[in-house]
Amino acid sequence: MDSAKLRVGQLASVVGLAPSALRYYEEQGLLGAGERTQGGYRLYGSEAIGRVQFIQRAKALGLSLEEIRQLVHSRQANSIAERAAVRHVVAHKIVDTRARISELRALETELEALYLRLLKSPVEACGHIGDCACWLPNEEEVKMMAEEVECCGQLCCPDCSCSKGQACDCPDCPCNT
Repeated sequence: MDSAKLRVGQLASVVGLAPSALRYYEEQGLLGAGERTQGGYRLYGSEAIGRVQFIQRAKALGLSLEEIRQLVHSRQANSIAERAAVRHVVAHKIVDTRARISELRALETELEALYLRLLKSPVEACGHIGDCACWLPNEEEVKMMAEEVECCGQLCCPDCSCSKGQACDCPDCPCNT
């Protein structure tokens, strides 16, 4: 075996992945199959380390395997064109990320509203959680609670669900000190 060649387990160890992940990348066309030993072991050249590191970094930045595949298989003639292709994919990823952040902020508001409702509302007597829709707010309640959370700001006391600066009857509330 050539000393520059790595078996799948060795490459996996160097890049910090399971051998099955490398096999999957190979199946997906992201990592060249390389040659095989007489015993059928995969052998990778040292360039495979850079390829896997590129794949890992691209995945960490949110690129899909399809986007990564398009980049690594592009027929760009020079680094300027390759850089432009990466910049294009990253620009789209920024737009997607901003949209996801917006969706997550809306979800955060909805969850905060639900939290407040669960603190303030009397216990429903109509059944076990999951057996009745009363446990979760309807659309109108969600809107109302979202406005309440936006207005009230950060919760001060989880026992009484008051907000900072709000009058409170709870003896343990830090607002009363």
